[in-house]
Amino acid sequence: MAGALRGPAADAELGRYEEAVGVELPGELRELWKVHDGESGAEPSGGTIGGLLFLGVERSLKQWMMWSSLRAETGDAEMRELSSCSESFPPGAVQLEYSVAGWLSVLKVSMDANYIGLDLAPGPGGVRGQVINFGRDEDRKVVIARSMTDLLGFIASEADRGEFVVSSVQPGGQPILAHRRGHLISVLCELAESRGPLG
Repeated sequence: MAGALRGPAADAELGRYEEAVGVELPGELRELWKVHDGESGAEPSGGTIGGLLFLGVERSLKQWMMWSSLRAETGDAEMRELSSCSESFPPGAVQLEYSVAGWLSVLKVSMDANYIGLDLAPGPGGVRGQVINFGRDEDRKVVIARSMTDLLGFIASEADRGEFVVSSVQPGGQPILAHRRGHLISVLCELAESRGPLG
């Protein structure tokens, strides 16, 4: 798996990200990207973390800008309609919106607009930096973990327990891992709803 991971992100790249998004990156995300700036595989080939792509600085910013453009180009009435199906678990922890500027994507479904990332603009019952699911098909937003460190630790423990299996192999020989229980975002949300934030 390590062969698909990129080297560290440069401080200048991190600075450009913060300037574009208008927020200071949480220390844990900055440190994560300074170890590995995401993964280098082409998006159609899947991702190394349970089938999810680990986005680096450039890919994460590209996703943020896409959603920023959507918010700017969508009328208020249409945005309210898109947000009308939004739910939060626990109630009040996540804003009941279709898209929020403070949601930063870290893991992404290959060839799809659904993510796991950091919530820097939580609801009144949430905590800045909590990890949530969001995206085009993610109406029910769940606080999956209190931090990205907790989430990655949980995923590592699941791997140690044999909960991930090789579902396919990329053309270069890189394995694509899938959770035994199904689509990783759904599995993590179900576990968090039954147990509380993972970690």
